[in-house]
Amino acid sequence: MESAIASGSLPVTSVTPEISLVPPAPKRSGRQEWISRYIEESHAISNGEIDIEITSIEGDALQRVVGHRLPEEVARQHFNSYTGADSGFIRVEEKFQALAVRVGITKDGQPLSKEMLDFAYGVATLCACAADRFRDAREGSAGDHIRGLYGPVPF
Repeated sequence: MESAIASGSLPVTSVTPEISLVPPAPKRSGRQEWISRYIEESHAISNGEIDIEITSIEGDALQRVVGHRLPEEVARQHFNSYTGADSGFIRVEEKFQALAVRVGITKDGQPLSKEMLDFAYGVATLCACAADRFRDAREGSAGDHIRGLYGPVPF
């Protein structure tokens, strides 16, 4: 072996290249797959009454926040809260309003200003960031849960 290396000639092996006659299918990223499944579920539960472009934008925004959850579950929850199908649903702004009345910031029936709502969302975001380190592999972080309940809708 040393003489073959010293003389500059190395043993040659026969290699046959593997050529596929079928082009590889384009791979979808996990993000794109999640959004696609979100759109499919939204389409199914709304009986086809959705705008695909808007639903795609919603799916993209929701995937960034709750992409660790099943997209079908997120689509159903979003549909129920958006359409009012879950009768116990109370909007976050209504919760902030009730809290503001309780602590004496506003009077009952007086809407919160944009600045007050921004402040409330900011406090929710600070709390969510503090809870991000408490994470479950399937459920995500406690911060994700806080954002889901009290964060601004990202679209």
